[in-house]
Amino acid sequence: MDLIAAKVSENLLYQKPFVCYAKPNTQKVLGLFQRSAEFIPFNSEESGFCMVSFDGKSKYMLRDSHCDVYASEFSIAEYSWPVTSLNFSSDDKIHFEHLVAKALQAIQQNRFQKVVLSRKECVAAPHSDVFAVFQRLLQFYPTAFRYLWYHPETGIWIGATPEQLVKKEGQTLSTVALAGTQLGPSRAELVWGEKEVQEQQLVTDYIAAQLQPLTESLTVSAPYTVEAGALVHLKTDIQGELKGDWTTVVEALHPTPAVCGFPKQEALTFIQDYEGYDRTLYAGYLGEWNKNFSTCQEGDSDLYVNLRCMQWEKEVVAIYVGCGINKGSIPAQEFMETVNKSMTVKRAF
Repeated sequence: MDLIAAKVSENLLYQKPFVCYAKPNTQKVLGLFQRSAEFIPFNSEESGFCMVSFDGKSKYMLRDSHCDVYASEFSIAEYSWPVTSLNFSSDDKIHFEHLVAKALQAIQQNRFQKVVLSRKECVAAPHSDVFAVFQRLLQFYPTAFRYLWYHPETGIWIGATPEQLVKKEGQTLSTVALAGTQLGPSRAELVWGEKEVQEQQLVTDYIAAQLQPLTESLTVSAPYTVEAGALVHLKTDIQGELKGDWTTVVEALHPTPAVCGFPKQEALTFIQDYEGYDRTLYAGYLGEWNKNFSTCQEGDSDLYVNLRCMQWEKEVVAIYVGCGINKGSIPAQEFMETVNKSMTVKRAF
């Protein structure tokens, strides 16, 4: 890891784009370090690592042909969860609960069935080492996609996301429907309520419907519980064989009801009208495009939804968290869900 850490310092110093990342359930960090500070636009025909905003308008790519690629193994050490207090602003709580109440009113008026609302929480982080934070995320969340990204256009982003957008291996597509959140991981006492079950089913049905015309032999698993650090979620596996252009699949899926809502356009309009800030890269997607850098297999892709993430802004870190709202939502509980999710990245400090 020393070489990758040195490359991170070098590229930050000279403002050259890079990404370091580890895939779920692996103990290998991969790094793509662009050799120049030049802005190189996204090209769907090229291979590399991409980062795309929530609204899909901002697309960045570290092209394989312009980068040096490094890999380093690491080990997972025994650890205990850092104790992190549930600190939050009363103003943030009031504002978010009012936003949820407004969404519930819109749901009662049949404007949409579900909307995903989020908030941005700023935390002071003086003198923090970004690579050290990334290394802690590697340890704390071995089942997540963990990354450290820098681009002069976006600044530094770090995250540990539990959610796959879509994976392409040859012509086989794999994705997941992930929704519903509880504190875990005590499965013996775990009971999923109607609100979480309905929320997860909406996501599953939407993804299956979007993929149906684009794939053959589509299969959908039964929902099951998965752990994501101190949280648990409901998950469904979906798989099919690609019939046409790969890019149409990505366009059809993003943004899913897990980060936007359903119906998509009505939920998106509500978010843009009332959420009150620009999500930028939060709830967008990122990952390997047209190449698996672990196996060097050309044509494969592996994309994740940018959740459980934070943006470094000098000595302040902006943490982005959200939750799905449907007719069974209770504003105070939804706010606390966002607080619990913020702990995912706060622990890394």
